[in-house]
Amino acid sequence: MSATTVLLVSCDGSLVKTMGEVVASVNDCRLENIRRVKDALEHLPRGEVDLVLFHLVDAGEARAATRLLHAAAKRRSPVPLVVVSEIDDPDLVLKMLQRGAVSCVCRPLDLSRLAFLVDVLTVRAREEQVRTAEAQDPDPQTYRAAHGEFLSAGPLMNGLMEQVERVAPLDTSIVLTGETGTGKTHLARTIHGRSSRKTEPFLVIDCGSLSSSLLESELFGHVRGAFTNADRNRVGKLAEVQNGTLLLDDVDCLPLAAQARLLRAVDERVFEPVGSNRSQEFSARLIVATNRSLEEDVAAGRFRRDLYYRLNVVGFQLPPLRERHELIRPLAEKFLAEFSSRNGRWVRKLSAAALDALARYQWPGNIRELRNVVERSVALCAEQTIDVDDLPAPISQDYNFSGQPCEVAPRAARNGLARARMNAESNRLSEVLCRHNNNRTAAAMELGISRVTLYKKLHRFGLI
Repeated sequence: MSATTVLLVSCDGSLVKTMGEVVASVNDCRLENIRRVKDALEHLPRGEVDLVLFHLVDAGEARAATRLLHAAAKRRSPVPLVVVSEIDDPDLVLKMLQRGAVSCVCRPLDLSRLAFLVDVLTVRAREEQVRTAEAQDPDPQTYRAAHGEFLSAGPLMNGLMEQVERVAPLDTSIVLTGETGTGKTHLARTIHGRSSRKTEPFLVIDCGSLSSSLLESELFGHVRGAFTNADRNRVGKLAEVQNGTLLLDDVDCLPLAAQARLLRAVDERVFEPVGSNRSQEFSARLIVATNRSLEEDVAAGRFRRDLYYRLNVVGFQLPPLRERHELIRPLAEKFLAEFSSRNGRWVRKLSAAALDALARYQWPGNIRELRNVVERSVALCAEQTIDVDDLPAPISQDYNFSGQPCEVAPRAARNGLARARMNAESNRLSEVLCRHNNNRTAAAMELGISRVTLYKKLHRFGLI
């Protein structure tokens, strides 16, 4: 997979060197330098460029910048352009933004902010390269590397993914099991993407969110007059998916009547819409997912034994996130970049303590909970770095002031420990502030935290 290209239009050697270091700090990015605007205008239509940085030396080059902006916008895939200006002139900055620049930064440069800007503006291009690698490269090792955030190396996932690679090209039915939020839908999409059906539809039915009547209609479709309010024909997912892949999530919620009809569709590859006698062909691949034990449901009579054995040709059990610690950091950083970019926030990273706290948490909600935690932290964080105090209380309170984990204990005992930790932290803050005559900047430096984090703690403990 080739690196994302950032084009710098500048003849300033020192800026080229600085920008080379900035771009190199962003994963899978490389800098290409062109000295003259004329050459850049010729290069843009035919070159693989994902971001343009234009060095604006004086106001007289605004016209050249405008020409470059128009050329970048005319490409089949428009390229974002950032103006790096030597002039701190608000009117000139406004003019560049009005003409299409996504940002205008002035010297002296804030290199960390500039690196984050490059990261955000090239993330779409890098994701597109990952999708291209997935579609074109049949090598499983390359595929794993492209999807490192999910198919991470690890003793629990390596063997599973090797089996997935072998089964994905086949047409066998698959049962995915695992706790809520472990990535069953993601794995189903991965299987579909590695199969010969990857150009066909991938559809999902959440069986747990629909009533019995709606679920049968959603699955098989219905004809007009089949039941009350059925005033028109409806195409079900079994027909809509055509030759693609259909995922039935929470398949344990499927009513017994619908299970009988699904068994016929799987066995005979035909089905009838609700209220119709005309059979239709079912040619899709079926994947089902559940967070329950289908064997127990079969024993209890809640799930048909014959359907279970027909579906469970191959089964994959996804381990919970608490057993895949190697995933927590890359996933958290991936979600951080995603939500920072989406919400226009300048939150760049998680502190070492925050990452440690995330790694020690048990994650009952698995990957879905981690995603929500990072989204919340990005929204509430007032700085460029997410610290422990920016994390939700269940995570931050299980991590004491010294950065060490707390032993798992009954709720009452944990609450008592939490109060003790809070008292110790409050006393420590009061002591340091007193020593520095209430100078918050000096206190924050001694504590190794920012002034904003210190202010949050003081407010939390009622010290201000």
